[in-house]
Amino acid sequence: MHKVSIRWRIVIAFTLITLFVAGVFTLAIYKIAHAIEDELLSKEMHAKLELIVANPAYPQATLNDLGLHLFTSGSPVDPQFAKYLVNLRPGFTEVEDHPFSYYLYRQSLHGKDYILVQDESLYEDGFERNLFIALKSGFLLTTLLGVLVGWLLARQIISPIIKLSDAFSQRKVGALDEVPSAHIFPDDEIGSLAQAFEDAYAKLKDALWRERLFTSDVSHEFRSGLMIISSSCELLIQAKAKDDPDYERIERIARASLEMQQLIESLIIVARAEHTATNPARTLMLEQIAQDAFNRWQSGFEAKNILFRLIVKEAPTAQLFNADLLLTALSNLLKNALNYTHHGQVELIIDKTSVSVIDTGVGIDLEQQQQVLKPFVRSNDLPLEGLGLGLSLIQRICESQGWRLSFFSEPGHGSTFTISF
Repeated sequence: MHKVSIRWRIVIAFTLITLFVAGVFTLAIYKIAHAIEDELLSKEMHAKLELIVANPAYPQATLNDLGLHLFTSGSPVDPQFAKYLVNLRPGFTEVEDHPFSYYLYRQSLHGKDYILVQDESLYEDGFERNLFIALKSGFLLTTLLGVLVGWLLARQIISPIIKLSDAFSQRKVGALDEVPSAHIFPDDEIGSLAQAFEDAYAKLKDALWRERLFTSDVSHEFRSGLMIISSSCELLIQAKAKDDPDYERIERIARASLEMQQLIESLIIVARAEHTATNPARTLMLEQIAQDAFNRWQSGFEAKNILFRLIVKEAPTAQLFNADLLLTALSNLLKNALNYTHHGQVELIIDKTSVSVIDTGVGIDLEQQQQVLKPFVRSNDLPLEGLGLGLSLIQRICESQGWRLSFFSEPGHGSTFTISF
């Protein structure tokens, strides 16, 4: 169903009211004019009948030229009019029998009954036709005037709403120094609505400011700790030989530290989504990012004896992506695939406009598939600890970048997650 703007609703409502009022008045005027016409014609035919009776010398041919026919009691009746004269009441009567219509007037004068018949076309071609044209023209002009007045009125009514919409739609959530604008509106319903928007906007700015302080403090503290861990791992790796049993453990700690740093960066960037698309820290081609993700997780799949493959079905378009965000999204998908797949294979597939992770793991229960992209939702089949934020984070990353995350999962037969660009 198509949406109708408030402006057009007002115009349509005003036009319908105009049509109703104009129609009622036009009908009333027509009825009144018709009643007056009958009264005038009755008097006119009475005068004509008295004149004809007072001057019987008028020949019938002259009367016929004037569209008049006179019948008296006992005189022969023209068969053309006989059916109209049966049970004719005294006074004025209008008979319409397409294509003929007549005015009939019955009156007793000097003890004799007279019936005067007059062809209605002489009046229909003149007075009634002009009256009908005038009423029709007036009705159409009134309707057009109603549409015009409705449009102008709607414009006047909608103007402050449009002004209110423009005042708040031009604001940016991140602009914490925005000057309040509710005072520019009059003290009426629109002013109250503007003040309500201003109050809600003020609460939003306060929450955003506190969120920025929180993310800044948390990111600083986490970065400091992770930097110490990373630098210590580098020193330990340099001091250890590759065949040392601790060498691999230190490498795992270094990789986990690096992943945690990237995760924190991604969370911060997503939290400040307005800067993400225009100020990416690092941009790479899709194949480069996918290869990086493949290299990072290959050892994990090899440790579980799961076949892990990187497949390029079709060369992707020459487009640069936010490397940190896309790498975080793919790493979370591959981490889930590693945790939920116990045998079989996992494929990282690159297509022209998408990248997919396909596994042969346990899949997602049907009742959980509607909730799996929400935060803190995780499968009961996973024995490891976790908060269930991975897929939620991927969804937020995709929304911030204009990508689309979709998935298909069959319980017991694996899942397919696809990021489309």
